[in-house]
Parts: sequence; C-alpha cells; structure tokens
Amino acid sequence: MKAAEEQKAEERDEGLLLRIAEQRLYPSLKDPSYLVLRARRLIFSDWAGQLGENLTVMDVGGRYQPYRPLFEAHAGRYIAVDVVKTELVGVVADGQRLPFAAGSLDLVILTQVMDYFDDPSRAVHEIHVALKPGGVLIASAPACAPRFAEEEFWRFTGPGLRALLSDFATVEIVPELHSLASVIRTVNLAFESFVNFNAARWIYRRTVCPFLNVLGLAVEKLALTSNDQFTANYSVRATKN
Repeated sequence: MKAAEEQKAEERDEGLLLRIAEQRLYPSLKDPSYLVLRARRLIFSDWAGQLGENLTVMDVGGRYQPYRPLFEAHAGRYIAVDVVKTELVGVVADGQRLPFAAGSLDLVILTQVMDYFDDPSRAVHEIHVALKPGGVLIASAPACAPRFAEEEFWRFTGPGLRALLSDFATVEIVPELHSLASVIRTVNLAFESFVNFNAARWIYRRTVCPFLNVLGLAVEKLALTSNDQFTANYSVRATKN
C-alpha cells in the first residue's frame, strides 16, 4: 500500500512539473510574462531547427524543462541537471560544478539560471569545457527585470553577456523584447505584484493583463523601435571552436 501511495505522489509531482513547463512554453495571455515567454519560444524554435541529430543534450536548471519539446527531436540523449531533485532531473549537481567529462556534450540549454549563480563565469567555463568542438550553448538571461526570488544575484547587459562568453567562437545575443514592449511587460508585472487580493487578481488577469499583452504584441509587430536599452531578457546562442 505504501509503495502505491508513493507512486501516486510521484506521478502527481511529475504532472505538476509538466503543467508548469507547458505554461512556460505556451503561456496564456493572462500571464504577465506572456510577451517574453512567447518570444523566447519563437527564438529557440528557430535555433532548434538549425541543429543536427542524435545530440547529447544537457539542460542546466532542468527541474521543469519547458523547452525540451523544442530540442528533444534532435537529442539522442537528454540529461537534466539541477540542484533540486525532481522526477524529471537525472543528475543532481550545481551548474558551476558539472560532473561531465571534457568534450562530452553537443548542446547545453541554460534558461533563466545564470542570475542564480554566485559566479556565472565559472558556470560558463564549466559548460565550455564540457562541450565538444562545434558544440552549442543556448541560453536566456534577465536584463531589465525585477527580482523574482531572493536567491537571484545578477542581471545582464548585451556587452556583459558577450564578455562572459568570450571563450566561444561565435556569440549571438537577441533581445527577446525591444524597449517599448519590455516596459509594457514590466508595468504588467508591477500591477500583478501590487494586486494583493485574490478576487482582484482574478479580475486583473482577465482584463488588464491580457490587454497589456496584446498591446505589447502590437508594439513589437509594428517595430516602433529597435532599442534594447530596457529589454526584459536576452536569448543567447554561442558556439565553441
């Protein structure tokens, strides 16, 4: 009986993780982070389509793995690494101390994790060493964004990311949103944070939040600016020599 109950608990946990992952990959218009999550999916989908086959993939911070569906078709082996053990994590380790041999990986996915490292340069070095020649790092990192957790250390600029990834042969840095849409997203997050009552938040997520998200989409589509000074987030693709 106990084993059956434990199995059911594990299934519930995995189901919750998968639902969170799905919500991040395909966010609702009721999500204040809809604009960046949607943009990241589109950027990553394009990059995934340019990859080879039968790759050894490592997902750092992979307790949820929202972007796994984009890359899994290219993976011969998909390894999730996180400091927290979940039903989806295969290796419990700190991204700054990776237990992988040099030149053993084809692709590393690192989304919204670098801001949690006390020494992101060490994590990037560990990833660079673990990648094969021609291996690729696909990452995302917050830029002009509020703090989401007490454990966060950093925010990143484009030049800062380029310096951090200077050991890579090529580095492509793409703002997930330009400045105007990013400001709209920040306003949305701020309203969400300050709406303290459940009933008011329920109303907000079904009225103001979707309106702001649609407004942000329109601003991006009209390309009113190419400025990324206030971008909320960057997507990054770096290739090793």
